Amino acid sequence: MFAPKKAPFKKKIIDITVPISPSTPIFPGDPEPSVENICTLEKDGFAVSKLVFGSHTGTHVDAPSHVLKDGPTVDNLNIESLMGQAVVLDFSRINGVLTDSILNKAYNGQKISESVSILLVKTQKSSFRKEKNSETSNLQSGESDKRMEPEESPENSVYLDAGAAAWIFRQGFKTVGIDSFSVDSLSSESLPVHHILLSNNVNIVECLDLSSVEAGIYFFLCLPLKVEGCDGAPARALLISYS
Repeated sequence: MFAPKKAPFKKKIIDITVPISPSTPIFPGDPEPSVENICTLEKDGFAVSKLVFGSHTGTHVDAPSHVLKDGPTVDNLNIESLMGQAVVLDFSRINGVLTDSILNKAYNGQKISESVSILLVKTQKSSFRKEKNSETSNLQSGESDKRMEPEESPENSVYLDAGAAAWIFRQGFKTVGIDSFSVDSLSSESLPVHHILLSNNVNIVECLDLSSVEAGIYFFLCLPLKVEGCDGAPARALLISYS
């Protein structure tokens, strides 16, 4: 656990959370998010909205129960392991698989002299965060703008392999985050990386927005919604810069 007096909260805060809206890109087959006005200021004197989205919508944390029978659910995760010193490695110029040797070379290239417990993998030149326009903001509840789908496919995605997952565990990382839909290949059905990481108590955070983040050391904070018995949950993720 970090010492509160040493936490750099007076430094620059970078929000690396993908916002949830009807236009948020989703993994094929996941529930489409919607925000519906139930009560309004004009009619009721107060505003209340109905929210509909999947447990893996936007920036989210995968719980072990996502892939493991009888695995812990998101409300039982160790929150301390989702905050602390983090290293961001930039692979935005690479396409395809990230192996243990690729991760190790990039990690050593950072010349890290302090303990880090969180690994964040930047893979995309573009971001999940899309510019809003009048047409998008006027989407009705339950509708989706197919033009807002991310330019990500099994052919051009960047992902980890089983060797990379094993390297992450051996290095002692407690959390790994990525700015794409999955730490596994999008075409994978067996999800070996998910299984290796989650079975070894390494948290997985997916769909981060690292578009404005440079490689380096930061303080990371990620708090998933405490949804009882659920396989994952959207989260607010922040980086705090030391410079």
